[in-house]
Amino acid sequence: MLQRPINHFRSFLLDKLVLRPTRDRVDHGMQHRLQLPSRFGPLETFGYANYRDPGFGNAESDTGDPPDLLLLKFPGTAGRAERSSPFPTEMMRDVRTHAWTWNPPGYGNSAGRPTLRRIAEAAIDFFEASIDRYQQRYTTVPTIWLCGNSLGCATALHVAAIAQQSSSRISGLLLRNPPPVDLVVKHIARRYPFGRLIHPVADQLAPAMNAIYTAASVNVPAIFLQCQNDSLVPPTLQQRIRDAFAGPQMLVKLDGLDHDGVMDEQHLPAVRDALCWLREQSQL
Repeated sequence: MLQRPINHFRSFLLDKLVLRPTRDRVDHGMQHRLQLPSRFGPLETFGYANYRDPGFGNAESDTGDPPDLLLLKFPGTAGRAERSSPFPTEMMRDVRTHAWTWNPPGYGNSAGRPTLRRIAEAAIDFFEASIDRYQQRYTTVPTIWLCGNSLGCATALHVAAIAQQSSSRISGLLLRNPPPVDLVVKHIARRYPFGRLIHPVADQLAPAMNAIYTAASVNVPAIFLQCQNDSLVPPTLQQRIRDAFAGPQMLVKLDGLDHDGVMDEQHLPAVRDALCWLREQSQL
């Protein structure tokens, strides 16, 4: 009888250990703000087009050319959609792209409490609502790529795994420093006395956010961007996800970068080559 409340408490602790939600106002620059429906209430999203599209952000408008690519982006545990970068659209200027980044429940002005389980559930709503908007405007949906950073990789893999159970419309993934969340928590806990006491909490991770588990169900092509000096999610832990991944993949090693490091000129040729490979795989 005590097992259920104990597990609820462990899930609560895991959410507190992993998630870093903020609700303060963040300047979103030139991005377009949109709210999409979810089972928890409105989800705040921000997006941009890398070409002139007079009807961008308006599902009822029939002006403008349809995009070749719809890019759905999932930021990391402390990320916000307002700060989303243009990556990788600046490297593919010949591809008309619409990019949308979400704020998960509890982040920004998105409704709901920030928990790992709710993020997984709301991510499916974000994906389906995005598809519905493009079907309403263009009747067809463009090629879809999912882009995840850190914890957002676990979210993207969950969405891809669920989408494949029906008629998957996802053609590619870009995953930077994907974490096996439970193993990362245990890895960090080793730095502290009595760190093993946190292991039962880490083991409470929901399967939906267990990237090793979901990666085994995803067979679409993926680029893995791996920061070689990552101290938060060491490459050895990232490798566990790559080993489980069922689809074709290409690894780009980002030498000299820690978890949040910024790519510079030395990294760009390998990234461009990987994007060309993913475009070929996606027939984009």
